[in-house]
Amino acid sequence: MNNEFKPVKRFVLPGNVKYYGTDEDVLIPVNYQEKDKETRGVWFSTVANIDIPKMADTSDESINNLKQYLLGVIDKIKEYNLNTVIFQVRPVNDCLYESDLNPWSSVLTGVEGLYPGFDPFGFFMENIKGKNINVHAWINPYRAGRIDIIKEGMTKEEFISKLDDKNFAKRNPECTILTKQNKLLLDPSNQKVRDFVSDTCLEIARKYDVKAIHIDDYFYPYEDIADEEEDEKSRLAGFSKISDFRRHNVDLLIKEIRDKLDTLPRKVEFGISPFAIHRTNSLLFKEEERDQEMAWDKGSNNAPGCLSCYAGLYADVYKWMQEGWIDYVVPQDYWDLDNTTLDDEGNEKCLVRYADIAKWWSDIAKETNKKIYIGHALYRVKDDSGNWSNKDEIANQLRYNQSLDYIHGSIFFTYHDFARSDSKVLDEALIELKKLWTKDVSDI
Repeated sequence: MNNEFKPVKRFVLPGNVKYYGTDEDVLIPVNYQEKDKETRGVWFSTVANIDIPKMADTSDESINNLKQYLLGVIDKIKEYNLNTVIFQVRPVNDCLYESDLNPWSSVLTGVEGLYPGFDPFGFFMENIKGKNINVHAWINPYRAGRIDIIKEGMTKEEFISKLDDKNFAKRNPECTILTKQNKLLLDPSNQKVRDFVSDTCLEIARKYDVKAIHIDDYFYPYEDIADEEEDEKSRLAGFSKISDFRRHNVDLLIKEIRDKLDTLPRKVEFGISPFAIHRTNSLLFKEEERDQEMAWDKGSNNAPGCLSCYAGLYADVYKWMQEGWIDYVVPQDYWDLDNTTLDDEGNEKCLVRYADIAKWWSDIAKETNKKIYIGHALYRVKDDSGNWSNKDEIANQLRYNQSLDYIHGSIFFTYHDFARSDSKVLDEALIELKKLWTKDVSDI
């Protein structure tokens, strides 16, 4: 790209933003050059009603209110010249679409399994036609409960008994385990679970004209699992290391979803939005620590203590790209460009920076020939929040992306941050976004 470049000025501290652990300035183009084709998207999060209101009841008035809200979502997406929405249709082993496999979601009415009076996702899909907006159906594969069962005074069996009869976990309690926070999870090591999740993906892709099936960062949970039988399961499967066993289980699910989507008469893409640090560059570890799973000679430049998708969530996204099981990746690069604070003694502290991670994924996209869209933390833009109170933070991230040849778009988390009005800085940041994205373009 023919353009002049300039260093990014730090917002809170003096000087320029550097790449992690170096004195090299992070440079951005002086002039943003709007593309004729790129993916510009937003996640529409339904879990915990983040982006969707709960219906008061199933009356005609409540149905019409939700329909009008969904039409407003489409209008807001068009207002910002976005062309992609990633709609969470399966938040907690339930759904916001008409399904033979999953019960209606409690985020709609407050009651799992209660028919809301219409098909919300089907309505959304019907009304987005002709708008130059592609829809990706977003599922959570394993989550079957969000509450701490023990704190609620229940046993696992009692919690399962309260689920809708259509819920896979209720029909197959032997396929469930608990996390260490006592939340119900479908067992990733169970073939029946993999069949069910992949069949759910196939059902969605057959029923609706979605561009893609999408999974975010929740594979094995952040809080880990509490499965007393896991050692035995791993041994019987032929693994000496639990971590290899877990990655193998997730690999099997991803491959099975890919295979089932490939049976369709049309192309339906499959994308993953992982925690953005896949593994950390082994040279950043002490020599005696380089045998850790999170250390890798091809890893990204960030602090060696950072969580990694590979070792912490057991998702080998790089392998899935290599094998061709997925079509695109949206790394959740939810850090700001500087991401530096001062400790009590005035020393700078930084674990990871936006540019290092974006550049790493661009390089991996070049190697694997897969599409990369960067996930941006719009939700973090707030007044009085350090570097995130900079109205130019998001715009500068988009400018930086233009310096990377293999970044093909951006996705923002999450929808309601385009619609809330509780932050002057966010309002200003959205104005800056509109200055960059002035025209309606097709996605990639």
